[in-house]
Amino acid sequence: MRLSPNRFVFFVISVVALATLALVLAWQTRGPFPGWWALSVFIATGAALDSIGTRLRIGAKGSVSFVLLFASVLLFGAFWGAVIGCGFVLVGQIGRLAPVKLAFNVAQTALSLSVAVGVYAAVGGSLPPSYLHPHASLSASGVQQDLARFLVLAITYFVLNQVTVSAAVALKYDRAFREIWNVNARGVLGYDLVASLLAVAMAVLYTRFDQWAGSGVVAVVLLLLPIAIVRHVYGLYRQLQESGQELLRVMVKAIEARDPYTSGHSLRVSTLSRTIALELGLPATQVEQIETAALLHDVGKIHEEFAPLLRKASRLTDEETALMQTHAIRSADLVAMISKFHGVVEDAVRHHHERWDGKGYPDGLAGEAIPIGARIILVADTIDAMTTDRPYRARLSVDAVLRELERYKGTQFDPRVIECVTTSAAVRRLMAYPAGPHPITAPSELSVDVVAGAPRRA
Repeated sequence: MRLSPNRFVFFVISVVALATLALVLAWQTRGPFPGWWALSVFIATGAALDSIGTRLRIGAKGSVSFVLLFASVLLFGAFWGAVIGCGFVLVGQIGRLAPVKLAFNVAQTALSLSVAVGVYAAVGGSLPPSYLHPHASLSASGVQQDLARFLVLAITYFVLNQVTVSAAVALKYDRAFREIWNVNARGVLGYDLVASLLAVAMAVLYTRFDQWAGSGVVAVVLLLLPIAIVRHVYGLYRQLQESGQELLRVMVKAIEARDPYTSGHSLRVSTLSRTIALELGLPATQVEQIETAALLHDVGKIHEEFAPLLRKASRLTDEETALMQTHAIRSADLVAMISKFHGVVEDAVRHHHERWDGKGYPDGLAGEAIPIGARIILVADTIDAMTTDRPYRARLSVDAVLRELERYKGTQFDPRVIECVTTSAAVRRLMAYPAGPHPITAPSELSVDVVAGAPRRA
């Protein structure tokens, strides 16, 4: 793989320089020093939250340390909030990362936060906000406005955080920015915003405990437990999902063992389908469903009557072809035995051999009547068939595959899907290296550890 170290290092230097400038400007308007005890507890707690992050799919890691980061800003202002954020990134990752990656993590945290606070101030936000003043007279409309401004701060931080991280990964591994953004950033903003409201609760409790008990740090300890529990439960959920996917892959691999020429076919089609769905801009949930459907699209071939057909080296007879075509229905029937696969997954499996012109099977659907997942899987299935060796021919080149796809665009294939395939660098890379690791999710490629404070970090 061709790397771009010079561009990556220059980008890191630029982010460090901008972050340094932002901190210098924040220093000019810094608030009161929060105290060594509060500073130490916030940094230690942030580092702890960051360390218990859960490994997600696409080589990323989940963390809720940004909750503490936002609470620090609300309580102590931009400068001391940035000091706390940079502090727990440094404490949590020093000695584990290369210096350039650690510098980037620290700098992008400070930069993202400083810009977010600037936008927050531009829309009328103040630090601390009115609801944190113990003796302020609060109105419902005033609190709503303050919360709306806080969400502007959170959105700005999350977007800039993901932009800088995606740019760093794209430069480091010579990938298209859009490719990295689609896989790492799409579909997470809503979850991030909901979780960020915990920062408001933490800040409110901090100020109240500071008034009642003389030590607002107690609030941090009180909120640490539920946050850790939420993270642990989410981690278990993700592990359960991953275990389920692994079982499906094992089952599919066992089925494909009957045909040595299609070994790994379903996994490759699944990877291609996911990439195409991402490039089309489909919702994250639908992308996951299409990926699962693609993995299971040939599962019906486990039935014994298909075994001799899969092993046959010569062309199938008309009767054998008709029998083989029933695998789409048989696959859908097996998939439907799992209740969570009813609907999108089942329909995509059943109709993955329907043609755009209505001449496919099993139901002769045409055009938009064919589920989008099935249209994507058909193209991915065809690409994999052409880019892998077969007994009767060697694999085709990428250009040859693209010519064939263009030739049957509008008859066999959905024109929009083909247009996406022909213009996507990510899809073309998968076509060029069909038997290699996923170009985005391979751990050896994206073990960059360049995000800190965001819900997802590599």
